[in-house]
Amino acid sequence: MLTSLELMAEEVQVWVASLDVTDERYNTLARVLPSEEKDRAASLTPIAARRFVVARGILRTLLSGFTGTSAEKLRFRYGNSGKPFLFDRDHIQFNITHSAELGLFAFAPDRSVGVDVENERPVRRLLDVAQRFMSDDELRSLVNTAPDERDAAFLRSWVVREARLKAEGKGVWSGSEHTNPGPNLTHKLFTPRPGYIAAVAAENSDWRLYTCAMKD
Repeated sequence: MLTSLELMAEEVQVWVASLDVTDERYNTLARVLPSEEKDRAASLTPIAARRFVVARGILRTLLSGFTGTSAEKLRFRYGNSGKPFLFDRDHIQFNITHSAELGLFAFAPDRSVGVDVENERPVRRLLDVAQRFMSDDELRSLVNTAPDERDAAFLRSWVVREARLKAEGKGVWSGSEHTNPGPNLTHKLFTPRPGYIAAVAAENSDWRLYTCAMKD
């Protein structure tokens, strides 16, 4: 169990964790969830429900380490696009994402943050999706990419776009399909684990990225 964690000014931490855990670990994480989060999990398919419980349990565990408040007592409020914030605590910003069996948890003490991850894979109807959600410049660049590199290029573009929108409390699916993130953001691409591509975005450019791996 994590006991004490620290966030420094001008720092963004991204914690990387597997969502594929033992039953014992799952039960430990599930115990810190409030009833409304357990109810939400109950509405999902079994695989999605288990990953939701694990991700929320890990998030609460990490936030407990940063704030000193027990994981089960943390209270969330939600923005218009569903982004969670700590209730009555503005000194820590965070965002979470997951793809397949990998979860990413981003934290910053002094600025809004967004994170997104995708497992590397063929993308169905790639150009149709790109035309629907991406800018003309992004679409043009994708069309000009060699076909055997197009899936990877699309996923890189996608995680950057999602991370930047999430840093603003928005989302690709939450409004105009061609919503563009604001200019006062910078982002960094990174590989959290082999077979995955991720991006984290935060306000301004005076921040450093630190990635931390949680033990499975």
